[in-house]
Amino acid sequence: MDFTVREIERLSDQGMTGFTLTDKPEMIGLPELWEDYWTPMWQLFNDRELVANFHIGAGARPEDLAAIRDPRNQPRSTQRLSTSAVSPTWSEFGQQRRLATWATQLYMSNLRIIVNMCMSNLFDRFPKLKIVSAESGIGWVPFALEALEFQFDEMVTDPDEIRHAKKRPAEYFRDHIYVMFWFEKSAPERLIDVIGARNVLVETDIPHPTCLYPNPKEHFVRVLSGLDPETIKRVLQDNAAELYKIQLPAPVTTS
Repeated sequence: MDFTVREIERLSDQGMTGFTLTDKPEMIGLPELWEDYWTPMWQLFNDRELVANFHIGAGARPEDLAAIRDPRNQPRSTQRLSTSAVSPTWSEFGQQRRLATWATQLYMSNLRIIVNMCMSNLFDRFPKLKIVSAESGIGWVPFALEALEFQFDEMVTDPDEIRHAKKRPAEYFRDHIYVMFWFEKSAPERLIDVIGARNVLVETDIPHPTCLYPNPKEHFVRVLSGLDPETIKRVLQDNAAELYKIQLPAPVTTS
């Protein structure tokens, strides 16, 4: 942890404002992200107003990635014992279908970190903390927030469980968490106002095979055309500029 803090400080001093973390450190033998072990790191993120990015798949273990390459290498007995060890794809698929099947499921893998953070006291302890769910898409987010709010009301009945809570889970989301999209069509047109225009970022996914090349501008014009100009500006520019402290050029004025 001392090295982690020093490295974040070093890069922050050079102007870096965002850092990518694993969302499942316990899978490599480290404590869970809510534990005291991580307090120096979270405190640094909070004090310097840095951004913690969680990229989909960043918590995958080597054996999980090996299963994607060839799920037939994984023992059948292990698959029966642990759902975490089961390949996300069927063994009869070729490499390209395996990648496409895995990628489709992977977009929603950050649901775990988002829900856990919004149900925890992390944002009460570090009120300036900002979280980005990278490359995860946005279409599934409204359902996740509805489910989180519903389960919070229906299942969390012990006051001691939520004695820390200053806000509801969805409020923590809107104050601290950002999600992003690129290829989606229906979600940008219909769901940005439900998610919150201040919580949505865009990406192009370059240089991945699924990137928007060669016409990203045309794509965003098309899928955002039904929104008001202020929302479009916020999604395409202002959210990212404010979040990562990007200096924008002064607007051109004409006499």
